[in-house]
This record gives sequence, structure tokens and C-alpha cells, in this order.
Amino acid sequence: MNLSRDRRIPDHVTVAIVGAGPAGLGVARVLRDLAIPDVWVLERGRIGQSFLRWPSGTRLLTPSFPGNVFGLTDLNAISYDSSPGWSLKREHPDGGRYAQYLEQAALAFGLNVACGIEVLELEPQGEGFVLRTDRGEIGADFVIWACGQFGTPSDGGLIGAELARHYAAVGRWQDVPGDEVFVIGGYESGIDAAIGLARAGKRATVLERGAPWQDGDKDPSRALSPFTRQRLAPALKGGAITLVEGAEAIALEAEPGGIRILAGDGRSWLSAHAPILATGFASGTGPVSDWFDYNESGLPLLTPQDESTELPGLFLVGPEVSHNGHLFCFIYKFRQRFAVVARAIAGRLGAETAALEAYRANNMYLDDLACCDADKCLC
Repeated sequence: MNLSRDRRIPDHVTVAIVGAGPAGLGVARVLRDLAIPDVWVLERGRIGQSFLRWPSGTRLLTPSFPGNVFGLTDLNAISYDSSPGWSLKREHPDGGRYAQYLEQAALAFGLNVACGIEVLELEPQGEGFVLRTDRGEIGADFVIWACGQFGTPSDGGLIGAELARHYAAVGRWQDVPGDEVFVIGGYESGIDAAIGLARAGKRATVLERGAPWQDGDKDPSRALSPFTRQRLAPALKGGAITLVEGAEAIALEAEPGGIRILAGDGRSWLSAHAPILATGFASGTGPVSDWFDYNESGLPLLTPQDESTELPGLFLVGPEVSHNGHLFCFIYKFRQRFAVVARAIAGRLGAETAALEAYRANNMYLDDLACCDADKCLC
């Protein structure tokens, strides 16, 4: 469902939010609560497009549970008064169902969402911006980039990566050719791929330079989630999945028998069909990359208000937000920054911000970055 494909978007808006996923819709909701006028969410596909493209069977790692009435916001909710656990009657919703929740939320919150419009580039103009889209130019006083990363799969710099198939390009695991499939990368997407292949009756071999399935890091952004470990255990016992640690794939080469996977330590494996690349995703800030500076890990550098350090008025929300080495790449993490961005914009517009106290009371307002110090636990 496209909420406003046929509605005319104003030539100039107060806030343009690019991306109608959980980050874009969530921050739009906060701005609505602050009565900021002319806030528009621009989406090149459909609401929740990235989730609609997830492989069949892939589910959210975090559980959904309607604890909102007790002040415990559903981990996958984009607002303190909604719950995909309640509305979908699912604890770990798949991509299609979560996109359904997002669409319902956009309608319930009365958000202005324009689908089928792609932002191609951004330029500062006067005290604001001009967004160049495939449907013309739109002026904006502020821009919030909320595109996520699923639309920008990375090959990890692997030589010959074109011989493989990226995780993001798989629709159904049962359609992947072959009875034995190699997966390059052993973090969340790699293990999810292996589990999906095993459930489709195939055998999966996961090649990973480390061993994240053994990592004891308490931050699920840096180690396998409990949900993934829980699903992995029975497949390992049944022999459908083989985990190979210390196997850093560096190149792929085509040969008569299939595709040779070469590791840095001299080992190699022959895959009869294209292996699956679970090498992560690149930055979703590509169209506006000229207006961000990046750290050594490729993450955008931000002010304490999650604003570009290069271009005031351009904000970032979503999984690429990081501070002091901590990643906000789960929904329950990055939603805590919506109110921070909204407060910054409201302050410059002279708008009242008392409504943000509801977000603070419901653990959706992390404005003190001191809690992100290396010696303290983020969550």
C-alpha cells in the first residue's frame, strides 16, 4: 500500500525524512508529537521496503512483547504506545509482517508518507536544502537521513565477488541451487543463511575468519544474538551446518568444477554453485556521502545531536548511528535517539518540547552520551 503516491508533495517542507522504515517513521512520529508542521517521509519503494525484501523465513532477532502498559516498550516498536507483538500476534515477526506493522503505524499516527519517490542528491541552499528527486526538486529546512543499509549490500572487498550471490539477493532458501552450499561470513546474516538452507533440506558450510558463535560479548551488535544461537544449536547437532573458523576468504575463482573459494591461509574449497555472501552492508548514506565525514570503520561522524559534522541541519537516524564506539544498530537502540534529533530541530524552530518527557519516561530518550563510555554498559 502506498500512502500518498498520488498526493502532491509541497514544493517546500519543514523537515524531509528520507526512508520509510522504522527509523524514518519513528522520528516522524516524535516530530508530530511536537507539532512540527510540514514533516514528510520520502520513500523510493514501499513502507518497510527493506523488510519486504528479506529472505523468506528471516525474522527479527529481538522478541516483540506487549509490555507497554507496564512501561516496558516492545523492543521492536517505533513508538512507546505501539507494539508489533500485540498487533501482529508474533514474537519474532518476519520481514513482511513487520512491514505490515510499519504501515499500520504510519496510518495510525497520521504521518505524511510519499512512496515511489527517490532522493538522488542533496544540496545546501540558503539556510536550508534542496532535494533532487526523480519527481523534481523539493526544498527543506531540515533533512533527516533514515535509509538504513539493506539496500547497499557489501562484498567485503572479496576478489571475484561477482561469482557469488549476496544474502540480500535471496528470496527463498529452497530456491538456492545445490544440496551443499557455502556461506562466506559467520555473523547474523551468515548464520541465518545457514539455518535457512538447513531448513530447506540442504547442507551449509560457513566460512568465517573469526568465531562469532563462540564470542562472549554482551552487546548483540557485536556477537550472535540469543535467538540465533537458539536456532543454530539443533542444526549443528543434526549435522546440517558446519562452522569453519579461522577461514578468511580472500578470493573466488571460476574453474570447470564450480567456484573455488580461496582463504588467506592457503586452504580452499570448491563450491559447485555460487556461494552465499554474508559480508554485511555498506553505508546507506551514499547519495549524501559528500556531506558526512566518516571514521575508520566507515561510520558517519555525528555531533551529540546525531547531526552531520560537515553540514548543519542534516541529521542521521537508524542503524548507522554510533557514539564512543557503541553501535545503535538494533531498533530498540536507535529509537532512543529519535527524541534527541527531534529536540534539536524543535529548539531551532522555537517549538515546545515538553512532550518529550513521555519518551524519557518510556525509555525512548537517550540524550546523555556519558552512558556510552567504554567502561559502562550501554544497555
